[in-house]
Amino acid sequence: MIGVIGANGVAATNRLCELIEERVVKSGGYRDCHHPEMLIWQATQVPSRSMYLEGRGESFIPEYTRIGRRMKECGCDEICMCCNTAHYYIDELQKEIGLPFINLIAEVAEKAKTLGVKRVGLMCSDGLAKVKFYDRVFADVCPEIEIVYPTEEFQTLVTRGICNAKNVKRYTETTDEESPVYCFTRAVEHLLGNGADCIVAGCTDINNVFGCPTGILREIPYIDSLEVLADCIVNRNENMPSKFRINEVNGIIP
Repeated sequence: MIGVIGANGVAATNRLCELIEERVVKSGGYRDCHHPEMLIWQATQVPSRSMYLEGRGESFIPEYTRIGRRMKECGCDEICMCCNTAHYYIDELQKEIGLPFINLIAEVAEKAKTLGVKRVGLMCSDGLAKVKFYDRVFADVCPEIEIVYPTEEFQTLVTRGICNAKNVKRYTETTDEESPVYCFTRAVEHLLGNGADCIVAGCTDINNVFGCPTGILREIPYIDSLEVLADCIVNRNENMPSKFRINEVNGIIP
């Protein structure tokens, strides 16, 4: 059973469940028992991961450790985090909790490697941009790929987009400067203008509002970290029937 430490953010975790369900059904699942068993902990009271890495907030590590240990007690044999930024301490968390983690950033790097891209434009939290953890992971997995970060001005736009993807402003018109779609679109244009040949949504909250790229993003590789996490979980699903047949009247039956 996979444990998901979520609520970073809440909407992203809810969206993850939706993506997993869609993938299982589209792959032939038709019963509840065909879906993966998961324990989802909406860790809403944990301190901000980004603010901690920025040096202006309390550590989230003790609470993540406590939650992970509780998940282990409940029968989880693997854990994932619906937060790119928290992965900066993934090794420490694995050691303290005593369970393996799905390394989402390593999975994103593997995805980029298969696409044969050279310069990845990254949209992520301020904290993750500060510590440049993506650079460290990509250096191990695909050292030939360069990470391109937004300038300070456009990183501010990314941060505004992430924050507003969690609140009522995510429902504003896409042309409004407070709209997260507007913020992410401007950031993407900026990254492409600086030579990126691929865009990575390195914050799972981006998928809340930017899950179906349009325009120029249809012409280049776009890696959404939340989509990657959903793929990882589904690929570990041992509950799908190995064989099924389709009845034209009654749908899919065993």
